Amino acid sequence: MKKIPLVVGRVLLACISLPALSRLWGKVMRLRRPRFLARSMIRRFQKHYRIIMDEFRGGTEDYRSLCEFFLRPLDPNKRPLPMDNECLLAPADGRLSELELLSTDHATQVKGWDYPLGQLLAESLDFSRKWYVATIYLSPSDYHRFHYPLSARINGCFHGGTRLFPVNDFSVNRVKRLYIRNERVVTRFIFKGSLFYLAAIGATFVGNIGMTYLPAGLPMLNSWQNLDIEVAQMDEMGYFAMGSTIILMVPADRVESVLTKKGDPVRVGQPLFHIKN
Repeated sequence: MKKIPLVVGRVLLACISLPALSRLWGKVMRLRRPRFLARSMIRRFQKHYRIIMDEFRGGTEDYRSLCEFFLRPLDPNKRPLPMDNECLLAPADGRLSELELLSTDHATQVKGWDYPLGQLLAESLDFSRKWYVATIYLSPSDYHRFHYPLSARINGCFHGGTRLFPVNDFSVNRVKRLYIRNERVVTRFIFKGSLFYLAAIGATFVGNIGMTYLPAGLPMLNSWQNLDIEVAQMDEMGYFAMGSTIILMVPADRVESVLTKKGDPVRVGQPLFHIKN
């Protein structure tokens, strides 16, 4: 199969990144009737992505829509989530597509392209202390709920971005500043006097980004909302449908050691950083 030319690929991505298209697909995913259609979509999706239900609650017949199947919860008896207060744990299943130590405001999107981390977070960081940035890519076949990587207090959240480009390899090599342009929710944590950040990045066909600590919905677009919420490590933090991305920002002076490497598959609860207490 011939490679898609760069300009053609960018035009295609621009078309499918329109939020209205993803919202429409979200409605299709939530269809429960006719029942045979909902079941057919679930079965086809499960077969295409080779999803095994061993770790999840129930079987495919227990889910009433493709959306419910996407957001299938883990069965705590089959896969209990470990806790380790000495480590920052992986908040999601996926692949660690980037892991780097930054001393300037230039985070890597893909080799040869970077983006300003401060613009992603919508606030300035002190880079004299350096920051670790870990990017976790969730494919459509992955578990799509994510969890608190450590016990801390949520100090605030930011809702930004207006597009929904895919976040797979095809897209990150063609759309500059993709993570900034896509819809995202940034959560700011305070842990023993230090700030940590987690950015949940939306993608094409993501019906919505849900944050468990925001029962009333996301804050106004392009604005920070101040909060003061205590959260516990490995409690559910949020969810999104289809493939997406989570970016963690960790101050380097709080890291004792790095426990994984770029390109590794990761699972919820897996230690990423040993944290200085």
